[in-house]
Amino acid sequence: MSENVQVGGMQEVFIQLKGKTLKDVERSIASVESIGGRVTHVFPPGIMVASVPSVKVKLLRRRAGVISVETGTIAKGGLKDLGHELDLAIDAWNNHIGAERRTRAIESPLLDKSWDTNKFLPPDPPAEVMAELRRRDAELAPAQAKGPAGAPNMNIPVLVGRVVVGIVFVDSTIAQYKITDAEKSKIISETTEGLNMLSSFEPNANIQWVYDFKRPKINLQSGSFPAANQNGWEDTWRNAAVAAMGYSADINGMNSYINSIKVANNAQWAYALFVTKYPKVWFAYYWGNHVVMDFAVDGWGIDNFNLVVAHETGHVFGCGDEYAASGCTCTSLHGRYQVKNGNCENCAPVSIPCLMKSNSQAVCDYTRGQLGWNELAIKSRGATTFKGTWTFDLDSGVQGPASGADLWWEQVNTVTRYLVPQSGAMLANLGAVNFDALSRQTLMTKAYTATPVNGSNNASNKLTPGTVIAIKTNAGRYAKMRIDTYGYNLGITWVTYK
Repeated sequence: MSENVQVGGMQEVFIQLKGKTLKDVERSIASVESIGGRVTHVFPPGIMVASVPSVKVKLLRRRAGVISVETGTIAKGGLKDLGHELDLAIDAWNNHIGAERRTRAIESPLLDKSWDTNKFLPPDPPAEVMAELRRRDAELAPAQAKGPAGAPNMNIPVLVGRVVVGIVFVDSTIAQYKITDAEKSKIISETTEGLNMLSSFEPNANIQWVYDFKRPKINLQSGSFPAANQNGWEDTWRNAAVAAMGYSADINGMNSYINSIKVANNAQWAYALFVTKYPKVWFAYYWGNHVVMDFAVDGWGIDNFNLVVAHETGHVFGCGDEYAASGCTCTSLHGRYQVKNGNCENCAPVSIPCLMKSNSQAVCDYTRGQLGWNELAIKSRGATTFKGTWTFDLDSGVQGPASGADLWWEQVNTVTRYLVPQSGAMLANLGAVNFDALSRQTLMTKAYTATPVNGSNNASNKLTPGTVIAIKTNAGRYAKMRIDTYGYNLGITWVTYK
């Protein structure tokens, strides 16, 4: 075994636990959190991966319930054996921290390529297949009273907290459909890498990926998959697989399995990932709270399995596709909070790299909103009338405070007006952008200045309705403010992030 030397910051660690139960895991998670760390992956019952302050790694090694804490590569057999899952977790860990993976990702000629790049198939089926999957989704979805357009859809989960991924390798006794141990290990490594990347985009979501592995072996021959019944291929092998797992041989059996791992791990959400060499309607797709993928992932290759699985997981949590061939539009609404799909290639003036658009290690603000992350880490928010000559503190949401104000709505005379930053606060006028999709991460990238914004009641006015002002408060927080109405008093909506 080796050590990765890191001075300062948060360091990733591989933790082997003594416990065998969920209570033991919960206690160990609490130990990590008590020293300022965050658990990111759990391989029940005895393995966790966490991010902790580098100065606290030695302290973690002395905590009750912990067998070992590793920061570097781990030799096979170098840890007390906990069974097959330990070997899989070690393989995934070694691959994650190894320089080879990072070099391969950086140098990949496919990095940031749109999912509908020529000569490659996108990781979602064509329109006619998607229509069939959405029809089946509608059959399974619980009835929901229609609210006003844009109202939250509570049937869609948000990507926060503990999420269980049931990784089901649909193995076979038939040679052409068999899954080797090496292939299984590679898929687990790629899957954990992709999900780790996805959750790293929003630490405030405190996402813990918990894994449940199943490897049902079935004996279906190729003749069980006639070309005329393509839409039924998945049902054939999936039903046989869940039956081999001890559940009823139908979609209800699959849902019973998913619910059982959700309850057993006290999770916010759970979904299944079926990986198989058996025939399927497409190489990657999502419907009915499960993802289906094969090993080849078309021409993208096994080394891009991580980004494809992260893309499909985006669909699990309500994200819309953004590549042109998907037929996306900027007005369609997605995710629990019904965020517009403003990064769609078909309509966005400038479409930026994003996991839902391309083979990219990035998410755009619209995808963040669709995942439910725009609601996280908020210090204050609201809508109010910002009175002429008054000040406003964005950190507390208080107008006219005795101290600490960030903004002054200055009235020089009946025409000349300025929005003035106060006491070290700074501003950036972003123009008429999508307020709801604007994240803290994007606010952090803006160029701020102490220069007031001209809000005069004439042609030079830069505070017209719809204008969004980014603010770095005098307490060092980031905030956004939208002008809803203009006049001597401003109607505003604001959000300040922690």
